[in-house]
Parts: sequence; C-alpha cells; structure tokens
Amino acid sequence: MRALMILLCALPMAANGQQASLRVVMILEQARLGGTLHVALCPDRDAYISGEGCIIRTVVAEGHTATCDMDSLSTGTWAIKVFQDTNADGKLNRSWLGWPKEPVGYGNDAPVNTGPPFHLAAVELAPGRNTARVLVR
Repeated sequence: MRALMILLCALPMAANGQQASLRVVMILEQARLGGTLHVALCPDRDAYISGEGCIIRTVVAEGHTATCDMDSLSTGTWAIKVFQDTNADGKLNRSWLGWPKEPVGYGNDAPVNTGPPFHLAAVELAPGRNTARVLVR
C-alpha cells in the first residue's frame, strides 16, 4: 500500500517534467499576398502582450496552408499569434485605430479585432505531439 501511495504521488511530478511539441497549421485566407508568416508561441500573458519571452518562428507564405513545428516545449498553457508580413518590414502594421492592416490569426480562432486576450488565444500542450490550427485572415 505504501509503495502504491509513493507511486501515485510521483506521477504528477513526472508529468510536469515531460516535453511537448507543437505543429501549427496555418490556413491563409489571403494567400495571394505572399510574404512571411511570423508565428509567436507565448508562455504567459506578459510575454503575449510584450512579445518578450515568446518563441518566434518565421515561415514563407506559399499556397493556402503553411506549417510550423516547435519542439522541446514544456507542457501547459501557451498562446499562439500569427501575422502575415506582406510588405517584408518585420512588424505587424496597424491602422490609426489599432486594427491590423495585415492578415493575422490566433490560437482557437480567437477574434481578430485589435488582438484577443491571452486566455482566448491559448492552447493546452499535453506531453508528446500537439497540433493547433490557426486561420490567418
């Protein structure tokens, strides 16, 4: 019985140390614009807002779909944000009202507007391989 209790107590600790990977599949509504997709995977609200501490990858926007793989991630909650840099200036251009002027997408297909809060764009990464779909519009 004691051995069983020790084993049950150790299971959550083992799960917390496991690694995850994520494949982000992006569907491009405006594929004709081309450019580069900037994919940010953010571990918390502060990183999501500032961009500091996010894992950033770039992918060429060719065709109507693109994928981006990220490995050696910790399990837990991460938010995804993507923008299609159509003018190659390396930043998301916005109107004077703050609305995106370039195509954007978020985890869980969260509303685009000026950018959803962290919890709406967040996905849960379980140990092993995970996949998330992002509509870039």
